[in-house]
Amino acid sequence: MTAGRSAQLAQPYYEYPHHKKWQQKRLELLRPEQEQRLTKRRWEVVPFVLLVVLVFTAAFAYVWMDAKIGVLGREINHIDMQITEAHTLSMRAEMEIGSLSALSRVESYAKLHLDMVYPDIRAVQYLDQQVSSLLATELSSLTENEAEPEAEPERHPLLAAWTELISGYFSGTALALSD
Repeated sequence: MTAGRSAQLAQPYYEYPHHKKWQQKRLELLRPEQEQRLTKRRWEVVPFVLLVVLVFTAAFAYVWMDAKIGVLGREINHIDMQITEAHTLSMRAEMEIGSLSALSRVESYAKLHLDMVYPDIRAVQYLDQQVSSLLATELSSLTENEAEPEAEPERHPLLAAWTELISGYFSGTALALSD
């Protein structure tokens, strides 16, 4: 019977039946010092497994952080390009404003489109002190004598438009073109 058991122990592990009874028999066959060695080996493997897990975790964290830094770096570069572009557009707009508001451009626009001209220097007359004080008193007396026209009460624009439309209808000029 011992020969049968030793033959069972010599079989490779994958040929062993995997049920609880057989494992209990196997443990009974081991001597206590062999059992202690197996337990000791198992506990020696635990730090190695923990070290491997820690290294893989650290490597994963490093790769993840490196990827995150890359993404944020690209965003920063994109925002910097937008800032530079906005600054360039702002400078172009300021230069265009400066060129459009130049005195020579305003002067040429006034001459061409508004038909403005410089006054003739010979037509300018200067007043002396007596004449200017006389004109000032005359102007002040005119403004005092003028009675201010009585202000009409303000009417709402919509109400005024409706009133005009109705009065025009009854006077027969509602469809006429008004100036």
